[in-house]
Amino acid sequence: EDAKASLKAFSYQRASVPLLKTHAGKWPRPAGHPDKNVMVHPSAATAERIRGSVVASPGGWYDAGDYNKYIVNSGITMGTLLSLYEDFPDYFNKLETNIPESGNALPDLLDEALWNLRWMLSMQDPQDGGVYHKCTTAEFEGFVVPGEAKAQRYLVQKSTAASLDFAAVTAQAARVFSRFETEVPGLADSCLSAAKKAWEWAAKNPNTVYDQDQLNLQFEPDINTGAYGDGEFSDERIWAACELFVTTKDGSFLQNIELYPVEAITVPNWSDVRTM
Repeated sequence: EDAKASLKAFSYQRASVPLLKTHAGKWPRPAGHPDKNVMVHPSAATAERIRGSVVASPGGWYDAGDYNKYIVNSGITMGTLLSLYEDFPDYFNKLETNIPESGNALPDLLDEALWNLRWMLSMQDPQDGGVYHKCTTAEFEGFVVPGEAKAQRYLVQKSTAASLDFAAVTAQAARVFSRFETEVPGLADSCLSAAKKAWEWAAKNPNTVYDQDQLNLQFEPDINTGAYGDGEFSDERIWAACELFVTTKDGSFLQNIELYPVEAITVPNWSDVRTM
């Protein structure tokens, strides 16, 4: 029951979809944030995707206490869920949690992870492989249900942390979903391609920090939602290199994996993923 409740909690956080009484019990609600008209913030603009360009970035999970969607903390969350499946596949192949996809050909754990994975894939710039830090409103929404939150959403600056977290998750997802080619054809290949492109962007942009205060000095509108800023990228690089190596068996990734002394081992959190 604990495993069911923990996994079911993610489904209540889904963006872009209504929660029906059939699945949500006493917590049904209308859909919020279709995110089909997300604007490219000036901090994220390129010659190909100019400021104000409109892109689609639906799906994903809302964050802890707000309705924005963040790549960096999706990293540890997705890595944890995908590792849970890799460690205990027999258990999760049988676990059903009464989500809309229950009963289909994928385990519920992977159905739920897929809801956020597809959103994450939409956060990569198809031109250069870099990954936007977050999909966000300029200011936090008020205390309203998702369907009443209507403020404009933006894709903001690409960052090294987001791109490496994304590379790690998509490399691991490629490995996990390769077992389900019939159920999700082409997904594993798409994930691995995305992972390699994000890795390459991070190699070319090894120190692109998401510094929201600096961003707000340069661009409008100001962004005042969760920053999830992180200026230390060795941990994300190690994690991404590990996942890419395990998935591809390409030895070139090994040179990016530095072993740490035992006393430096930490419990992972969104800003420290070295032990993922």
